[in-house]
Amino acid sequence: MSAKQTLGAYLRRGREQSGLSMEAVSTGSRIVPRLVEALEADRQDLLPAPVYVRGFIRAYCEQIGADTDEALRLYDEQAAPPPPLSVRPSMPPAPTVPFVRRWGRVAALSVVGVTLGVAGIVLLGRRQPDAGASRGSGAVASASHRPSPPSPQPSTPLSAPATPPDGPPPSPAAPATGSVTSALGAPQLVERVLLMRAVDTTWVRVRPAGGRATAEALPPGSVREWRSAGRFHLTLGNAGGVELELDGRALPALGASGQVVKDVTVPSEAQP
Repeated sequence: MSAKQTLGAYLRRGREQSGLSMEAVSTGSRIVPRLVEALEADRQDLLPAPVYVRGFIRAYCEQIGADTDEALRLYDEQAAPPPPLSVRPSMPPAPTVPFVRRWGRVAALSVVGVTLGVAGIVLLGRRQPDAGASRGSGAVASASHRPSPPSPQPSTPLSAPATPPDGPPPSPAAPATGSVTSALGAPQLVERVLLMRAVDTTWVRVRPAGGRATAEALPPGSVREWRSAGRFHLTLGNAGGVELELDGRALPALGASGQVVKDVTVPSEAQP
């Protein structure tokens, strides 16, 4: 087998070797014809979620007698996303300045700063006497022309605000955040998927939590699925005649071949 072989080529070659047509595989595995064509054409965009595709692959391989593990391995290789490409932009090297030139610039800036500081001190010293004289003359002129203060007027006492006849005003009510908090803190329900594949003729009855119960006799190779936000209640006429998967994970057998189990909860009460 070539290292570059795809899942579709693997399934198509196994079907041709077994002498079956697409219609025969679809009828035996209970897979709709368009999904059979999508599997053989490697059209991942036309297939449902991986948990359902893996069940379809198992049922397909049983019909043509192919290796299920090899088919699932090819599917996992094709369904895996490619690794992200990290591209780092190239940065131009920083220009280097000679050591002597850098110190020459620092020395020149220091001399300019000292010169400006000395010039500022000299200018401030020259302006201080003139500013003092102007302040003194201004104070004398303002004292001679200052108007006499006005006579004090009797102050009117301020009356305290009257209290409303109905008592003190009510305090502002706190915002009602209980409803918002309860809405935000409410637990979100997670939908669970139960997948059943019959390996022998089995009578089954399945009732999802809060849903309607369905009952039927499953022939070998048939695949069924149920959805529920809680648990599933199962009654099996042949516990060893079915294989169960919950959210893509295989579950242990609920009993031996030919054993009847009634009203079994999946997952059990001890499991989350």
